[in-house]
Amino acid sequence: MSMLVFYFYKFVIVPLAYFLLQLCRPFLNGKLREMIEDKNQGFYHIKKAHSENEIALARPFWIHAASGEIEYARPVIRELKKQHPDIPILVTYSSPSAKKILTGLHEVDVWAALPWDLDFLIAKFIKKWNPRILLFSRTDVWPVLASVAKKQNLPTALFSATFADNSSRLKGITRYLTRFALSHLSEIHCVSAEDIQNLESLHLKVPVMASGDTRFDQVFHRLENPKALKSELIPSPEDFIFIAGSTWPEDEAVLLPALEKLKALHMQVIIAPHETTSEHLDSLEKKMHDLGLRFVRYSQAQVWPAGSILIVDQVGILAELYTWADIAFVGGSFKKQVHSVMEALAAGLPVLVGPFHRNNREALFYQKKNFSSGMIVQVVHSAEDIAVLLQRMKKHQEQIPHIKEEIRAEIGKNRNSTLRVLSSIEKVLQ
Repeated sequence: MSMLVFYFYKFVIVPLAYFLLQLCRPFLNGKLREMIEDKNQGFYHIKKAHSENEIALARPFWIHAASGEIEYARPVIRELKKQHPDIPILVTYSSPSAKKILTGLHEVDVWAALPWDLDFLIAKFIKKWNPRILLFSRTDVWPVLASVAKKQNLPTALFSATFADNSSRLKGITRYLTRFALSHLSEIHCVSAEDIQNLESLHLKVPVMASGDTRFDQVFHRLENPKALKSELIPSPEDFIFIAGSTWPEDEAVLLPALEKLKALHMQVIIAPHETTSEHLDSLEKKMHDLGLRFVRYSQAQVWPAGSILIVDQVGILAELYTWADIAFVGGSFKKQVHSVMEALAAGLPVLVGPFHRNNREALFYQKKNFSSGMIVQVVHSAEDIAVLLQRMKKHQEQIPHIKEEIRAEIGKNRNSTLRVLSSIEKVLQ
C-alpha cells in the first residue's frame, strides 16, 4: 500500500501541484511566490570565499530545515562546525522566511532552496554538492528526496522528531507516505519514548531512538550568551515581575482586564507583543489607556516607573527578558496555537497558557510536573484565572527563588540531546 500511495504521489500529486503552482505564479505574491521562484531558479548563496567545486570536494554536511525548524538545527550546526571545522555545512530550506535567519548563521557555508520533490532535480542537487550525509530537522522528510538519497547511498537521519498520537502524519492515506519516507532513512531520533511508541503502528525497520529535543540546547545556549538589555531598566530583585511574551490581540483582550483587576498588587508587568507594528502598538496603548493602565515603551524608556507596564517594541530580546521575570504567560494560546514555552521554562518560570496550547509538546508535558508553585505549566481560561494565579504567586513571593531553581533543574534534564544525536550519526558515517 505504501508503494502505491508513493507512486500516486510521485507521478500524479507532485507533477500536478508543480504545474498548478507554475500556472498561478504570476498572480501570487509574498512568500509563496518567492518560494516558487527560489525553487525554479535553484537559488543558493555561498557565504564564504569558497567555490562550488571546493565545497563539493570537501563533501558538506547537508541539513534540511524547512522554516522554523532551523531553531532545532542551530545547535547541531554549531556542534558540527566545532567538531569538524574544515567540513562545510549546507542548509536547505522550504520557506523563504528561513533565509533571514540563515544569513546570520556564520557557521553555515552555503544555503539553498530545497529542489522540487522530483527525481531528476533531487539527483542533480546531490551531484552538484556531493554531501556526505543529509540530516532532517524535526519534520519535512520528502518522500522522493528520501528515496533518491537512499538509492545514491547518501546516509540520512531525522532528529528532534515528534509524533503525537493524534498526528495527521500517522492517520489515513498520509500515514502510508510517512511510512515510505521514514523507511528510507538511516536512523530516526525522536524526542521521547512516547514518540517511538506512536511510530510503532508504521512497523518501521529503521533504527529509532529517543535522543531528546535539540531546541533545548539552543535555548540554553541563548541564555548563556544573552543579548544586552537596557541596563537602566533592570528591575530590583525585590520586584514581583509578570511577563507576557509573544502576545496577540486575542491574548491581550484577556490579559488587560486581568491587569486592571490587579492595579493594587504592586507588581511590574512586561508585555512583549508578537507583532511590533505601529498599528498594533498604538491599539494596545489605547486599550491600556482606556483601562487606566500606565505604560512605557521599551525603546523610549529611560526609567521603568513602578506600576507601569513595559511594552516591548523591539524584537529578538524576549528570551533575555524572561530572565527578569518571576512568572510568564506565553501568547498565541488565546488565538490559535501557543508559541514556544521553552525559553520561559529554561529561565525557571512557571508558565501560564490559554486554552489553545495542544500544539506544543512542552506545554502539555509540563502540566504533569508539580512543584512548589503547583504545575510548572498551568492553563488559564479567563482574566479571572490569570488574576487569581498572579495573586497567589505574589502572596508566596518569598518562595520564588526556590521555585525557579526547581524548574531550572527540571528543564536542565533536557540538555545535550545534540551530542547524543551527533554521536550516533558519527557511527552512521563510519
